Amino acid sequence: MALIETQNPVFIGDEYELAINQSIQSVLDSLQNPNHDLSVFTSTFLKLMQAKPDPLLETIWVFSGLVFQIDNPPKDDILDEVLAVKDLFQSITAYSASCSPSVSIALIAPVIFKLYGLAVDSKRKDADLKRGKKAKREIRSLLDVILGYFNVCCEGPNGDEDSGLVRPLNDLVSIWVHGEGNGNGAGKNGLKQFFPLFSDEIIDCVTEESAGVLGLLAGAVILEAFLLKLCLKFSDGSSRQELQNDLRNWAVCSITGFHNFYFFDMLVKMLLEPNLTVMSLLSSEDESFLRKLIYDVVILPDYSFLNLEKVGHLSNNHVKNNILSRLMVTHEAIELSRKNKDHTKAISYTNAFSGSHLPTVVTKLVTSELGAQGIESQRKGSSPAAFLKWMLDLEDQGLRLCDGFMSKHRERLVRHSSRLDLDQPSSEKTDNNLLFFIDNKGNDEDENINDSMNDVFVAAAHEMQSGKKRKEIKTKDKDGVKFQRHNLSGPRAAGEFKTDDSDSASEVDDPYSDEDLE
Repeated sequence: MALIETQNPVFIGDEYELAINQSIQSVLDSLQNPNHDLSVFTSTFLKLMQAKPDPLLETIWVFSGLVFQIDNPPKDDILDEVLAVKDLFQSITAYSASCSPSVSIALIAPVIFKLYGLAVDSKRKDADLKRGKKAKREIRSLLDVILGYFNVCCEGPNGDEDSGLVRPLNDLVSIWVHGEGNGNGAGKNGLKQFFPLFSDEIIDCVTEESAGVLGLLAGAVILEAFLLKLCLKFSDGSSRQELQNDLRNWAVCSITGFHNFYFFDMLVKMLLEPNLTVMSLLSSEDESFLRKLIYDVVILPDYSFLNLEKVGHLSNNHVKNNILSRLMVTHEAIELSRKNKDHTKAISYTNAFSGSHLPTVVTKLVTSELGAQGIESQRKGSSPAAFLKWMLDLEDQGLRLCDGFMSKHRERLVRHSSRLDLDQPSSEKTDNNLLFFIDNKGNDEDENINDSMNDVFVAAAHEMQSGKKRKEIKTKDKDGVKFQRHNLSGPRAAGEFKTDDSDSASEVDDPYSDEDLE
């Protein structure tokens, strides 16, 4: 449906949000009627959408949902359905052209929802059908366009990350899943249907927030598209080694390009779940393979957008929880590698942790809670296991970190208790295929620097065979993302974690100064 110029109402004060609330409630009430007619609401939401130069997310979300369902009754041909979703994406991007980056990304959630359903359907269709094969190609092509769109959006400022919604997210989801839950909202079942690649914990994280829900929702939508892309690559017919190399390189470049904290935080938290929620697209063997691959892209690179100075606008709890989650994931990846007798990979993870900024910030996080006197001496060893054992012991003495993070994961830590008091030494022997990237995205003053990778990361990720010369790593990948030398020989502790856990965003100092980044 093309936008039609209409005489728009003028809203004063809170009238605009009140009108949106009432209009959405009318749609939700209508959905309870099996014979509902959505066409009666389109003109209302068109006026609401055109009433502001930068329309609210809710107006575009509902208007596009109404138009899509009116103009696209169920189709028998999957290729026609793919083309309809392609039109939906183009319409939403046109409607949101003046919106902020977070809103523009979050609005693509219904497109990913529809695209996921088509991806699952395409697996069920006869692979020999010509149109079925073409539909698969169209799905992947559209997904690539969407991911490119996210990358462009992520280049812009994200000053709206702490903004909220006029209506709860589950109400908006109902527009697309036809009020599958209870009452006026989608309920838990509807949210699970709308976000099929997310665990309950991630859904709760997105839906329970209020002030920062736009930033969280944008990160969640990026993660959905990211996971869907990874899953669809498994049908390429590539060898395991080719698939691993292609996906790992693509994932690292994509994470660097998005430089989105919420997306990365949710990706890390997914690894704390027993299984990735991709079983509708992958076999259990493929899910295990994907988990190991995501361990690589989460643990081995040292992403500059995670530096504390880059996330100072976020709440302390978000930042601290992410730090502890990454510590836990690194420990579990090491344990899994040892269990599978892949000691080379375990050493790579251990060395990567030792050479990263995580040990410094974890120590700083804990000492900011208890004070520095006598705390450091209590830790025995420098592995992730040693840090976790240290914090577990401190919690037994009364420490409560990040709203009880350690208490929440105590059971899983106790299962590893036999390993938590061991500090496995690192080794120079590592996997030649594990590249450790250090990105320097956004540091304009170093545009022309062409440094090799830091030795400590090379030892962790790209140790050459005995007697061979180390390869030089170009400072720019195909997307122009720079990788720089990171001096880790003596990072300076600068400032302390603030312990104010209020909802307001707060500053968190980086343990490195500018002099530490050469």
